[in-house]
Amino acid sequence: MKRDKEGAGHRHHRVEVSILEELRAILRDDVSDPELYGARISAVVLSPDYRSARVHFVVPLGRSRAACERAFERAAPFLRGRLSEALELKRTPDLRFVFEAEADLGDEP
Repeated sequence: MKRDKEGAGHRHHRVEVSILEELRAILRDDVSDPELYGARISAVVLSPDYRSARVHFVVPLGRSRAACERAFERAAPFLRGRLSEALELKRTPDLRFVFEAEADLGDEP
């Protein structure tokens, strides 16, 4: 039984990493909302039942945190739809966006 929990933990982490990488790519390549320009997704925390994911984000210095939060909420259905196309998951989690920090992101991709 202990083995099953370890395997589930490993799978859970792999799914979190897959969602993180895919959301970063979608944000970089497919999202055109100017309010999200320069925002970065820093982490994804998937619930144990895989139904929801907290998506942590960082905004550039001087950017409005509230405007970025609203833009992520507007983009959530689009992001979730693109995730469901890209990843073969039984259920695509609901996305909840969590402000993490304001940072000097410079020219990071």
